Amino acid sequence: MHPKTFFIFFFLLCISGLLYPQVKPDTTKIPGDTTLLNYSREKEKLFENMQDENEDSEVLDMLDYLEANPLDINSASLEELEQLPMLSPIIAKNIIDYRKNNKAFKTKRELLNVEGFTDDLYEALKPYVMAKGAANDVVISELGEIKKESENRKTDIIKGIDISYRSRFQQDLQTRQGFLNGHYIGTKPKVYNQLNLNYSGKTYRLEGNLTLEKDAGEEKLTDFSSGYVALKDFSFIKSAIAGDYILNFGQGLGMWSSLSLGKSSTNVTDMKRASDNLKGYRSVTESQFFRGGAVEMQFNNIDMTVFYSHNWYDATLDTNLNEISSLYFTGYHRTINEINKSKNVSEDIAGGHVSFVKGSINIGGTFWTSKFSKPFGGSDSAKQLYKFSGTAANMASIDYDFILRNINFYGEIARSQSGAVAGITGVQMFFNKVGEIVLLYRNYPLDFTPVHSFGFGESNGTTQNERGFYAGITLRPIKGLVLNSYFDQFKFPYRTYYNPVSTEGNEFLTSAEWKAAKGLTFYLKYKNQNKESSRKITDINGISQNVIDNQILTNVRAQFNYDVSSKMSVMGRFEYVNSKYDNFGGDSKGMMFLSDFRATIFKGLNLSARVMYFRTDDYDSRVYEYESDIRGVYANTMLYGKGTRWYMMLVYKPFDFMELSGKYSQTYMDGAKTIGTGDDTIFNDINNHLNIGIEIKL
Repeated sequence: MHPKTFFIFFFLLCISGLLYPQVKPDTTKIPGDTTLLNYSREKEKLFENMQDENEDSEVLDMLDYLEANPLDINSASLEELEQLPMLSPIIAKNIIDYRKNNKAFKTKRELLNVEGFTDDLYEALKPYVMAKGAANDVVISELGEIKKESENRKTDIIKGIDISYRSRFQQDLQTRQGFLNGHYIGTKPKVYNQLNLNYSGKTYRLEGNLTLEKDAGEEKLTDFSSGYVALKDFSFIKSAIAGDYILNFGQGLGMWSSLSLGKSSTNVTDMKRASDNLKGYRSVTESQFFRGGAVEMQFNNIDMTVFYSHNWYDATLDTNLNEISSLYFTGYHRTINEINKSKNVSEDIAGGHVSFVKGSINIGGTFWTSKFSKPFGGSDSAKQLYKFSGTAANMASIDYDFILRNINFYGEIARSQSGAVAGITGVQMFFNKVGEIVLLYRNYPLDFTPVHSFGFGESNGTTQNERGFYAGITLRPIKGLVLNSYFDQFKFPYRTYYNPVSTEGNEFLTSAEWKAAKGLTFYLKYKNQNKESSRKITDINGISQNVIDNQILTNVRAQFNYDVSSKMSVMGRFEYVNSKYDNFGGDSKGMMFLSDFRATIFKGLNLSARVMYFRTDDYDSRVYEYESDIRGVYANTMLYGKGTRWYMMLVYKPFDFMELSGKYSQTYMDGAKTIGTGDDTIFNDINNHLNIGIEIKL
């Protein structure tokens, strides 16, 4: 679709939404409801556009936590409600207003009486919310357990104290080259252990965490260790943390230390960053947190956070100049070379955030200053243009967020120590149950140095050298049908380290989800991206050179989900990818067929199985599929070449407080002699993997 055609269509739909009559909520009594927990379907919508294979995700950790500790809609604040996935701030405000007018939700199904709450939104949020005290709400777990929602899905063995322990064991069953040649000095398993403690007193809460992890090839079980203790909801103290923590303010320009979702088929609600200010760190991304102390305080309408951190980062050093060439973010310490990068630079950072919050108005400011123990390299003039250099950094920003009836305005303006000013501003409009639209503009200058930023963009999180305009719309023309579309126009105004000239591009996505009958859902997605980038070609004389070319990447997905019963579901998918270049050839195609089956074999035992066939011409036409895994593991698998992949996972709950899980996966590459490169090379055509997990909640 041509961009002009899309915008004409887009604004006609906006006008039709404005003219659509506002329907008053039905205030008739709604009986209780049953929530069937589905571990991955809604998560897949959030993660489907993420193109990485990280095994751990902070977003997944948050969803797992919400599923185990659903938010009480009878007491949750506006700030807490905005943390819920796919819930717009406008509807979050409507929940608060409804609660004021009706005192309390008698059942969470009563959310359907809230202005703007649709059936599809309710189904997406059901696993993450509860109405405390609801007599008729019931939860059916993935394992077939049936509990009243009021029991809060936890086993309260020790009154007032919640204890949870999670342990994982993951291992490739094939031996990689790094173990054969002795480069990997540690053992093959990846091991993870985490302990969480929570105590609820009458006037305060205590929280504690300890996380330990070693990656495959690392020597120590405690190669990465993290932890914190926190005091919460005590007098004017919302949260006081000693140890490891994360900070998320505004829209991510001034300070944002979590990973965040980028563009997805849930294209309206997920564009806005839902800042949660201060939170203890529970993940294992080894560079995305602070270590020290922080406190968040509330004084009437003033919310104030102050923090200090002293933390170490892995980095590559230029020993001749005693400066940092680059930071090293993988967290791997398997080889001598990787170990030599460990904790080569420290950062001392201090700052704060102050916001004025009254009703649906939130205006805030952030300031921090930091100093590194060694300077970042400035000797390479090409690299110096595109990243921070020196030892000192600082940032100041102003963010705003307010709701006017059915319109939400939000944004942030930030100034880095270079003097460059970056900005992002958005408006989200909501038309009862008809639909929502979002318009978002961003401008991140070349010399803006975002040391601790994670702004929305095509290069999600880079927050530098990018301008763009994003428009997204969600429509519900008839009951059971949800249409989503977005168009994003972006430009990188100046050369980058990899592209010697300015480049630009655009991306269009449209999807339709139709609940055709009870338990039967059809899903169709079309995505088209035009993007200029550098590529290596070989000319007629056999000489290799880098050229700028525009890649047109088209992706089509067709899928159905059928819930045979509350104990069994099946899913099928076809995916097609077409990669074309405007110049110099190199076009390729790819496809994947997928079949998925889930069933509760008997109460306490759940089986998941999936089989995939894929065939792509090369890496450009690769396909991704987000799949179920043991608790806490983010599995977004990339497939290219020709072959098959399948997995089987069992989850068993022998006791109310214990869950055991295991997954075996295998990828077969047709005709391949090796899989992977370098020290990760497998000398076989099979890559198989075993994951085992245990979770205990007291």
